[in-house]
Amino acid sequence: MSQLEGKVAVVTGGASGIGKAIVETFVDHGARVIAGDLNADGLGELIGKLGHNYVDGAAIDVRDEAAVERMVGQAFRRFGRLDIAVNNAGTGGFSPIQDYPLAEWDRVIGITLTGVFLCMKHEAKRLIEQGQGGSIINIASLNAIQATEGFAAYCSAKAGVAMLTKVGALELGRHRVRVNAIGPGLIHTPLSAGMTAVPGVEEAFIHEAPLGRAGEPEDVAGLALYLASDASSLMTGQTLYIDGGASLKKYPEMFSLFGVG
Repeated sequence: MSQLEGKVAVVTGGASGIGKAIVETFVDHGARVIAGDLNADGLGELIGKLGHNYVDGAAIDVRDEAAVERMVGQAFRRFGRLDIAVNNAGTGGFSPIQDYPLAEWDRVIGITLTGVFLCMKHEAKRLIEQGQGGSIINIASLNAIQATEGFAAYCSAKAGVAMLTKVGALELGRHRVRVNAIGPGLIHTPLSAGMTAVPGVEEAFIHEAPLGRAGEPEDVAGLALYLASDASSLMTGQTLYIDGGASLKKYPEMFSLFGVG
């Protein structure tokens, strides 16, 4: 039997990159999925590829609480239940602290941290009401524990996601809801493409990774499958780093690579 047979998931940021790979992996293993994203064309392509019997799309900005609540409710309206939630939507920015625009700070924190909180809030409420437990998986980052030049908002947001995961696990364990996080290092996605296009950046990342390579979305999706499945039934409150070992060394010097004085 497939590992997620009969289960229903919601995945934010599901139209591309890590989120898309997670949706595809979950469907391959028997789940039905609500994929939330602002990219309507990407959602349409995903549904066309995997089939509307297995995937439905929700156009969502995770900073909009009403839209988040509707997305979670859509899992019940469309597929009758909820078992798994992957809070993957996030974004980044780059600026020295002394020049960081407040509006950009608010944007990164709003999507990457507050969005995860809003999703957890409504996922937890419905999972508690359903009364059958569940698994919430937050996508954090290596930057939850590794400081990086120019990434003040992103690092702060992802560290917040890691701590929010712990608090969620502490509160929701009594309802048999597990809450864990995944902390990817450099993964080849549309979001990271702009950064890795800068000469020397990807080589610097690989130099700091003992395994000597960047990751692919499928690497993260495999770990998400484990956390979503009953194989991880005793695991909660953990952030698992999948970074080629980069957390054992140091982050590249981004100011030097980006020509910041």
